[in-house]
Amino acid sequence: MNKLIYDKIIELRLKLRYHNYMYYTLDSPIISDSIYDQLRMQLIQLEKEYRQTNSLDISDHILNQIGGKKLYVFSEYIHKTPMLSLNSTNNISDIIYFDKKIKKYIKNTDNIKYYCDLKFDGLAVSLFYENGLLISASTRGDGRIGEDITKNIFTISSIPKKIKGNDIPKKIEIRGEVFMKKSDFFVLNQSRISNNKKIFSNPRNAAAGSLRQLDHTVTKQRKLMFFVYGYGLFNYNKTINSHYERLIKIKEWGFPLNKNFLLSDCISNIIKFYNSVNIYRPKLNFEIDGIVIKVDSIILQKKLGYVEKYPRWSIALKFPSFDVETRIIDISFQIGRTGVITPVAHFIPVNICGVIVSKASVYNIGMIKALDLHINDYIIVYRAGEVIPKIRKVLVNKRDKSIKKIIFPLNCLSCGTKLLYSTNLVSYYCPHDFLCPDQNLKRLIYFSSKHGLKIKGLGQKNIIKLISYGYLNTPVDFFNLNTHHLLKIPGVGKKLSNKIIQNIHFSKNVSLDKFISALGILYVGSSSAKRLSNYYMSITKFLYTDYLTLLKIKGIGLNIANSIIKFIQKKNNKIIILKLIKILNIFFISK
Repeated sequence: MNKLIYDKIIELRLKLRYHNYMYYTLDSPIISDSIYDQLRMQLIQLEKEYRQTNSLDISDHILNQIGGKKLYVFSEYIHKTPMLSLNSTNNISDIIYFDKKIKKYIKNTDNIKYYCDLKFDGLAVSLFYENGLLISASTRGDGRIGEDITKNIFTISSIPKKIKGNDIPKKIEIRGEVFMKKSDFFVLNQSRISNNKKIFSNPRNAAAGSLRQLDHTVTKQRKLMFFVYGYGLFNYNKTINSHYERLIKIKEWGFPLNKNFLLSDCISNIIKFYNSVNIYRPKLNFEIDGIVIKVDSIILQKKLGYVEKYPRWSIALKFPSFDVETRIIDISFQIGRTGVITPVAHFIPVNICGVIVSKASVYNIGMIKALDLHINDYIIVYRAGEVIPKIRKVLVNKRDKSIKKIIFPLNCLSCGTKLLYSTNLVSYYCPHDFLCPDQNLKRLIYFSSKHGLKIKGLGQKNIIKLISYGYLNTPVDFFNLNTHHLLKIPGVGKKLSNKIIQNIHFSKNVSLDKFISALGILYVGSSSAKRLSNYYMSITKFLYTDYLTLLKIKGIGLNIANSIIKFIQKKNNKIIILKLIKILNIFFISK
């Protein structure tokens, strides 16, 4: 039982670390905030159970991290004071509990005044001013170290380059949100469609992508906006012990402060403010996803302090997602790089907050059963975190005789191989690995991506062309490519072909964990690959391992061990790996 709990803890830690990376570093979240919070609470509970009878490594713990790692395309910026994240909830009753908990912690305090404002859905930034001049700017990063985006911040007209007034502080950190107006987002996407470029999924991603441009002239064209919501370092010669009054002073210094806020010591008034903002938020020309509630007294803020990565004196109350009714018209089945079959529901297109949505992943059989989903069902859809299309529920009362049961294919739609069922994934998967055309395509894309051997210049489109021309079939074929092959591919000129060949040569030096991860073994992601690498320290030892040895490794459970053995014992897979071993310089790095 302890090993099962430990394995689940490791799995949840890895999931949360991955989703942190997708949200904070790549600005591309793939799950909603509520699902993230569920995973986090599940991890906290499991760790609590496990620690009662066992020791547990909590060094570099995911729960203590704020934001994400920097992308290493911008230089590091160390915040003068930590740039913390916020605890959040979408349950109004939690606000009542939040108020009671603070009063209990403070003691002898009947009424506490709270400052409430909008939770903007953009990118948090910190601006450092010295003697009234904007010296530097950065992203949140991991809360301690962010990315230096000073050049790009200088292009935003609503951010003062010089603080106005006579009583300005010698040093101050202004904290706020950079965002893109909905109207500007629409114009930007229309322009990208006209130029055959990939569109942004929402204004937040557009703002974050624009702010992280290496060319600041591109940032300038994107019409980014800024609202201040707080501060870090606040060296002011007058004592101001109110968060609200500090913001009003910051506004006097020339910073834009949104007019929608509330100062109150009454929780019922805060709830009314939350409900009223929720009603009129569709009319706003920028995205918000909730309100933020802060203890107004700076003295009480300091007394309350912090827990984990959050201040005790603040909480975000998120809005529910917009629900829209539509109807299922079909179910398709997609195959991933590890062979897992994912059902995708296609429905009559609907507009959700300015975005046209026509399909949503149903993930697995378990979700189909839980929703009791049928083709031709009327459904309620929403965008989780204002990003990912999801099915909330089936409108069973509107169901008619035209409904059809969703039937999973028995054989792979790509290669015809009989599908196998995974109880762990609650879904079917194709076991044909590199011999399955659709699965193989995604394996090759991943193998050459930055998550694998990082062969720059190829990309999905060129890989598809190379496969169609017969030049690429297995990962081994990447290293047999030459400029003659590449020049036959439409859109690849001499300069790019030489660059790709050069990058292929560079990619031959690869760490053991990266190589294991790049193979695309079911259940084996980058973190599991690191554990395997640290244990075996050589590809040969890993390749000739056995089931019992695998089970000795922390974090490698029954499902992962079984999947590894099945993969490396298949004749075709072993041939590919052995050929790659001869071509590549696979080295071990202790991690």
